[in-house]
Amino acid sequence: MNWEQVLTIVVGTSSIVAAVITLAVSLINKRFEDINRRIDSLERRMESELKEIKFLLYKVLEVPHKEE
Repeated sequence: MNWEQVLTIVVGTSSIVAAVITLAVSLINKRFEDINRRIDSLERRMESELKEIKFLLYKVLEVPHKEE
C-alpha cells in the first residue's frame, strides 16, 4: 500500500467520523432543547399553582374584622 492510498483511507475515515459526531451532537442538542421546553412548562405550571395556593391560604387564614 502506498502513501496515496493510506492518505485516501485516512481522509475518508475521518470524514465518516466527523459525520457521525455531527449527527450525535445534533441529536443530543435536540434532546436538550426538548428537556428545556418541558422544564419551562413545569415551572410555569408550578408558579400558577403556587399563586393559587397562596390565594387560598390568605382566604383561609384571613383575620376576621372585629365589629364594634
